[in-house]
Amino acid sequence: MRGRAPKGSAPWALILILAAFCTLGAIHSVVIPLFEAPDEIWHFSFVHVLATQRALPVQSSEVKDVWLREAGQPPLYHLTAALLVAPLDMSDFPGFVRFNIAHPAIDARSESESPNVFIHTPHEAFPYRGAVLAVHLVRLCSVLWGAGAIVGAYLVARELAPDRTGLAPVSAAVAALNPHFVFISSVVNNDAAFACLCTLVLWLSIRLARGTGRPEAEGVRQRPGSVLALGVLLGLALLSKLSALALVPLVALALALTWWRERDTRSLLARGCAVYGLAALVAGWWYVRNWALYGDPLGWSVWILDLPEHRVGLVELARQLGHVGMTFWSPVDDLFPPPVFWGFGLLLAMAVAGWCRWIVRIGRGEYECADGLLLAGTWFVLLLASLVRYMTITPSAEGRFLLPAIASTSLLLVLGWEAVVPERWAKGAASALGVGLLALCAASPFFAIAPRYPLPLIDSIQDIQAMVPFEGGPLGDVRLLGVGVEPRDAQAGERVHVTLYWEAVGAPPADLRSVVRLWTAGGRLIGQRDSVLAGEVYPPDLWRAGDIVRDVYRFEMPGSGPALYRVSVSVSSGDESLGSRSSANAFKLVPPPLSGEITRPLAYNLDDKVALIGVHVADDPGSPGGALVATFYWRALGEMSEAYTVFVHLVDAHGVLLGQGDGPPLGGDYPTPGWSPGEELADTHVVPAGAGLPAGARLSVGLYRVEDGTRLPVYASTGARIPGDAISLDLEGMLSAPVQP
Repeated sequence: MRGRAPKGSAPWALILILAAFCTLGAIHSVVIPLFEAPDEIWHFSFVHVLATQRALPVQSSEVKDVWLREAGQPPLYHLTAALLVAPLDMSDFPGFVRFNIAHPAIDARSESESPNVFIHTPHEAFPYRGAVLAVHLVRLCSVLWGAGAIVGAYLVARELAPDRTGLAPVSAAVAALNPHFVFISSVVNNDAAFACLCTLVLWLSIRLARGTGRPEAEGVRQRPGSVLALGVLLGLALLSKLSALALVPLVALALALTWWRERDTRSLLARGCAVYGLAALVAGWWYVRNWALYGDPLGWSVWILDLPEHRVGLVELARQLGHVGMTFWSPVDDLFPPPVFWGFGLLLAMAVAGWCRWIVRIGRGEYECADGLLLAGTWFVLLLASLVRYMTITPSAEGRFLLPAIASTSLLLVLGWEAVVPERWAKGAASALGVGLLALCAASPFFAIAPRYPLPLIDSIQDIQAMVPFEGGPLGDVRLLGVGVEPRDAQAGERVHVTLYWEAVGAPPADLRSVVRLWTAGGRLIGQRDSVLAGEVYPPDLWRAGDIVRDVYRFEMPGSGPALYRVSVSVSSGDESLGSRSSANAFKLVPPPLSGEITRPLAYNLDDKVALIGVHVADDPGSPGGALVATFYWRALGEMSEAYTVFVHLVDAHGVLLGQGDGPPLGGDYPTPGWSPGEELADTHVVPAGAGLPAGARLSVGLYRVEDGTRLPVYASTGARIPGDAISLDLEGMLSAPVQP
């Protein structure tokens, strides 16, 4: 990776990197659904206004127009995009835009997990037309801005180490293959344009600082074009985003480093006037306009008008910085599996270790371009400080706000890795890193981004796994085929996904709604959801005859159990009820672990189907006539296809019935066909007992079949069958109050 490049040699590595970046960007621009990228709808709306009205909008200082949410941005990116799409007919915008009103970004009270903020219709499909075509053209324009930033990253690294041929291509590749930078450079957003201009300003600042006091660099120092270009680019950056204000002190530092080496105050003043004067000529009109319209050169009061009040403390700020680090690489939370982020964390740790070694080398004077590194590091620190300040007043913990420092970050990362990787392995490590990042960027559109926004369509009913069918005909223009639940065996407090499968038999109306309810087998309602069918992704008015649509509802399971559950669905259109359907038992809440020790262990086997392993009996103080509360602890031994009822008889010493508490297990919520071998559960029954119990009172317990009353055979631990298949439990010593003598 070391060595001097032949003079005038073509930067073939950079050309290949740019080709890869532009290809990846073009693919992303097609795969990413319209307006699902951060703020894309508002950026395009600003472009649309500029292209159609041919003027900058004036914003209200009292109520902000939601469609002009980004109109407070410096307009360079939007003006160039507007020039590109102005000839197109965009009259369909915003008419075709449909918001997903169930998304938390639209309704803060929503608990929806659907990632799409918008409903995507066939209007967005290829061949593109109208405003959809305009969006895709502007996206390609963003790719070109991103490519400019990659060129800038290459130039920055080459400027810092012109005699090290490997540093610039590797640094540019790390920048170009950052998955988030590829993503944000593929959508309608001014971040890529800002990154391009910031990177070029950084490059020229480093050239300015390095081109002084060195005879071999006199050509650079005496060439005024670099100074003039720096002023123009600084002005353009100030017209691209407010964060560009952090470039002003960066350029001042470059000028100060120049003066430190030359000690020529006159040249310093001349260069400073040229750079800042040109920047003011290029960008000053925007800030003067803001001052005149809003009494604020930044237009900040109008910019934050619709933002909620937001304050964070140091602890929360530190936590959010961790999220910033993750989203510097990933455009969406949880887009990549955890090992990918572990890999990025390892690379960062290696880089930090390498920086420590670089600091020692610079302190010893072993690195001649410390001023360039100082500028690159300062730009990152300035941008980070700007982000931290922004995070304290707005919810903005996003790594993309650090992407304008992509040249600095990629260069510093590569230098850090280089300091800890043995030189004999450096070339192989750089190749492996490049291949890994390329594979990640190439795979993410197809295996990470596209799967986040699938249409909920199923090719055939045969493709549905583990579906409990519904009986009955169509409900208006749809037929309810069945329901699937994941997981089928839920834990208390766990979230379950109830998926309904619909078939369109006609042209359903847009207002087709369903009320989905969960019922226990004993008839208790434990939750319901009311919504438009598949309304978060694919509303009914988009359905075509023959479509099989997956419609998902989420329920939090109650904190107690066990129980079997069925699903009922009622369908309506407007005020008209179209009917309802109910499933068989579809899933269950498994028994929680038995808490505490069983106070009175037992060992009775009921036909190898179930065992009675314990009992607890207590008085019921809330019963005015006197009652016993008996809890039986059962263990399922085998599958039971038939429903059994528990009989609980209170008898005296002569077998005379005093009271009984027969009933299905768990009040009917968990019938025996739902029991799985190995499950243990506590089953409580209340038995009327009168004012007092006579001496010798006992409980007679067992199970019988509902259809014909046949009892399950009962065997003691010795293997002997119990007479009458009824377990006899002596109450003496089991109650807090003694029985009557």
